Amino acid sequence: MEVFPMKKVLLLTLFFVCILLNGCSQQTSNESASDEVYVMDINNWQPSTHHYAYNAWEPWKKMVEEKTNGRVKVNIYHGSALGKSSSVYQDIKGGLYDVSLLVTNYFYDTPFFPYTIGSLPFALQGPVEANKVLSKFEDRFADKGLDNVILMPPTSTDAYDLFSTTPIHTMEDLQNKKMRMSGKGENAFIQSLGGTPVSITSEGIYEGLEKGMIDTAFYTPIGGEAVRYYEPAPYITQMSVLVNPLIPVMNKNFYDQLPPDLQKLFTEELNPALSEMFTKSYVTELAASNEQLEKAVEKRGEYIKLSTEEDIKYREAGKGAWELWIEDANKRGFDGDEMVEAFFEILREEDYPLPFEN
Repeated sequence: MEVFPMKKVLLLTLFFVCILLNGCSQQTSNESASDEVYVMDINNWQPSTHHYAYNAWEPWKKMVEEKTNGRVKVNIYHGSALGKSSSVYQDIKGGLYDVSLLVTNYFYDTPFFPYTIGSLPFALQGPVEANKVLSKFEDRFADKGLDNVILMPPTSTDAYDLFSTTPIHTMEDLQNKKMRMSGKGENAFIQSLGGTPVSITSEGIYEGLEKGMIDTAFYTPIGGEAVRYYEPAPYITQMSVLVNPLIPVMNKNFYDQLPPDLQKLFTEELNPALSEMFTKSYVTELAASNEQLEKAVEKRGEYIKLSTEEDIKYREAGKGAWELWIEDANKRGFDGDEMVEAFFEILREEDYPLPFEN
């Protein structure tokens, strides 16, 4: 009569032991997951002396490692050590590295095409404006085919001026000049100016100017000062002609392997913080860069300001690039006119100037 109660006691004991062991196993598993260190490789295609490094990548590395309590270790590779700016999209998709900064104009013929509207002549004036306008624009037009990478909020460079080996005071001075273009959107504009487009990445501009492969290059004052484009091209014409939209991007597999709490941290805090660091870097560096450039060319070149009449001429010349962009948008299945009108409407909502009256 006492056998059955003893069996029950043994069964109950085994049952509770199993529960206890399972709980310990889950706790160990959770502790193991929280203790795992994830290594993030960043490709900075600019040199370590560039403002990208000391105003964005290095502070973000510190923020990531602190906010994750060391669960994410960040390695930064400067100077295109892991890949050039022109291959960021392919490299990020392929997992060559985990995070970098993508110049949308270099990827005109990819799903990043909608963002290239921001690089059209006089479309935007700087990174603060780009963040506000492109964030609204992407919600309507830039969500197709980009689910294979993690996109951070958009920003942009500061507005481009013209670095030249000879003085450029009027549009006539650009006739037959070999002019560097960074993407298809600049091609029509350069041709409208009377120049000859030459495709060279950011990394090749200095050598191109120095060796005569190009005569001019549109580039940001901040970036141009940092990498000394004024040495081979000491004639700088202030134009604020365009910006290049920028998007920090992350490898999706890297993001997907992270536990939910770290994914949330990157999505809600760390990724937006990186975009903001790039935006602030351009804003804070601009005034100082203009002053330094003016001093740098004082005895060897010239710092040129366009007249109002010349500015109007450049804006008129820029219309051809917009018309070409609309045609390209239509070929890609978009309504190009609708996209431009929506872009202009966002500019009006944000009280920003239009590139021209449409």
